[in-house]
Amino acid sequence: MKQPIRHHYIPRFLIRPFCDNQKEALYYDKHTKTSSVRAPEEIFMARNLYRDSINNEDNPVQIENDLSKFENEASRIIAKLRKDDDILISTEDEEKLRIFYAIMGFRSERTAQAFGDNASEEMSAYYSFYQEDGNLTDFWKRNLGALVNCRSLREILDHPSIDDPIKLFMGRDAFGIFGIYPMVIERRGGEDFILGDSYPLVVEGVFPDGLSAPVYWVYPISPSRALIYVANGAEGAPIKVTGFEKDFFAKPRLQRDRKTLKVSLKKVYEKQVSNINQMIINASTEGLVFQKNTFHKYF
Repeated sequence: MKQPIRHHYIPRFLIRPFCDNQKEALYYDKHTKTSSVRAPEEIFMARNLYRDSINNEDNPVQIENDLSKFENEASRIIAKLRKDDDILISTEDEEKLRIFYAIMGFRSERTAQAFGDNASEEMSAYYSFYQEDGNLTDFWKRNLGALVNCRSLREILDHPSIDDPIKLFMGRDAFGIFGIYPMVIERRGGEDFILGDSYPLVVEGVFPDGLSAPVYWVYPISPSRALIYVANGAEGAPIKVTGFEKDFFAKPRLQRDRKTLKVSLKKVYEKQVSNINQMIINASTEGLVFQKNTFHKYF
């Protein structure tokens, strides 16, 4: 069997809703500053990104195979967020989604480069405690290979093959420092959400005391909707910090069965979508996927 060599750091199931008839996407390359029509298979990928012949000698594409399984599970959860007006998901699935998105940050090409050619001397020295031979690419793949088989923070914390710094990163990214909660926003007006390689978009706010901190994280899931994870306390922050009115943010409601969450769905105006899109453009380094009606506004 021919082994796949195109490894997508943003899964194709997240790209397809932004494509014309799920088949072709209008892609803007930030390096060449040109646009072209591409298939999802050609976007947000790197060759042999997850290939691991050190830890998986008999099956070097084991990480990619395990990622595909997790993506299939996550796609069924995200389908509800894309379509339903009454968004009900189990608490188990909600935690699974947090872990999936936290791993997306760790599986990214940027993170691979940070542990590879872009690793600093300080970083190499720090992680040498966990990787005696100093091979940080192996360190990254070894931990990623374990993470992709976890579906909860408890599984990550209890996993013997995941190193302590990565456990800390996953706890921070999945649950925030003081806690985070999910919402879905839906565009009102003619401008669609765009998809960039910076996924998620981390939106920071400057508070009255001068401190800057993440306020919410944006995950576009279709041209019309985005999932956001909101930091606890953002609902009381002024509009100049968050970009939204104080009463905009709403925590999910736990249902009577104590196993189901009703996730809030809020409409956002075209100006707010435009602000998010501009931040996505600024944060992305490789490229962007647009709907045709939105592309010409920016390029």
